[in-house]
Amino acid sequence: MVTGIKTAQAGQELIQKQNALVLRWTPKVRSALRGSARWFSDGKFESSVIRDGGKQVERKLAASIMSKVGKSYGLANYVGFSFERHGVFVHKGVGRGYQSNGKGFVIRTARRIPDPHERYAVEWFNPVLEKNIPVLADGIAEINADAAVNATRMKIR
Repeated sequence: MVTGIKTAQAGQELIQKQNALVLRWTPKVRSALRGSARWFSDGKFESSVIRDGGKQVERKLAASIMSKVGKSYGLANYVGFSFERHGVFVHKGVGRGYQSNGKGFVIRTARRIPDPHERYAVEWFNPVLEKNIPVLADGIAEINADAAVNATRMKIR
C-alpha cells in the first residue's frame, strides 16, 4: 500500500511540473504573438473600431490576443489563443475581393471594387508557434520521460 501512495504522490508532482511548464510557456508565446501582430497598426487609430452600426466592436489585433489553458483531470492539456477575426485575413492575405488559391498565392476575384493596393499574406501567427512549440514539447517529453523511468520501478516487494 505504501508503494501506491508514493506512486500517487509522484504522479501529482509530475502533473504539477507539467502544469507549471505550460503556465510559464503560454504568456511568453502570447507576448511573442502580440509583438508579431504589432506590425499591423495601420488602419485603426483608436483602440477599437465600431462596425455594422454599433453591432460589432473590432479591436486592434495585438491588443486582442488572449490565451487560455484548459485542464482535464487536473492536467493542463489544452492551450488556446484567441484574437480578432481579421487576424486570419491578414495571415492569409485574403478579404474584400481577394481569395487564396490554396497554393500560397492570393488571387483578386472582385471586379467592381477599386484596388487601392495589392494584398499579400503576412504570416504573423504560425512562425511564432513553430518557433515556440518545440520548447514546450521538449519540456513535456523530459517530464514524462522521468515518469516512464519511475514507472519501471513499480514492483511488489
